[in-house]
Amino acid sequence: MSTRIIPALAAIALAISAVPAAAQQTVQRHLVYNFTVGVQNDTHDTDASSRHVNDAGGANANGTGDTSYEGIASDSGTIPVDVFGVEPDGGLVVKVSESGTHGSRNAAAVECVVYPTTNTICASGQVYPEELAVIRTLSPKFFDPSALDAKHHWHQGSDAAGVSLDFIAGPPAGTVVPISEDDNEKVSGIQGSTLHGTDTYSYDMAKSVSTQLKEYDTIRKQTGPGQYSNIVIDITAQLATDNQTAAKS
Repeated sequence: MSTRIIPALAAIALAISAVPAAAQQTVQRHLVYNFTVGVQNDTHDTDASSRHVNDAGGANANGTGDTSYEGIASDSGTIPVDVFGVEPDGGLVVKVSESGTHGSRNAAAVECVVYPTTNTICASGQVYPEELAVIRTLSPKFFDPSALDAKHHWHQGSDAAGVSLDFIAGPPAGTVVPISEDDNEKVSGIQGSTLHGTDTYSYDMAKSVSTQLKEYDTIRKQTGPGQYSNIVIDITAQLATDNQTAAKS
């Protein structure tokens, strides 16, 4: 099962070795999303043994205190998605790529399988978090109104594995249902990680895709004794073109 902690921390890119088998070779649908992404990485080092005394003899001259380093990146562009079909196990086979306006976030097409749970398995290659944000709700069985509880809520993930996804569906406006998600993930260990995500989707039941989405993830990664990183990823995406809609019009 792929979580959102992993892609965010692998240099804000993802390489998964499992290769999905294509359900069909013919593209059934072609989607293009416009996206924006902002990434902030704040790295801290509070371990005196891992730092040098600064030349100026300042606050950290005795090797104590907190040294931090900040990095900020942003881009916008398009994410094309080719949809092939559904495998016998319910996974939707897609190919996703990315073209950034500033050229810093370009990715060649990678084949992925997306499940109704939002679990996503991709072939080896670079897959950015904003690509995963776009494809993770594309399964035609992602939203099932009959599976909602009395509070219009449903739960995914594995609490035992440290992954808890809670979705709430709001009142529909025509065919569009507003969906909010509270995502909490935890990886234990010396280099453990935690993620908290607050996400919103405008899910079109007629199209079986999210036409607008926003994902905001806050990740803390322990990188060593006294060393940790805080990463914030802010993603928005909007469906720009859909050849299935064009064919029906």
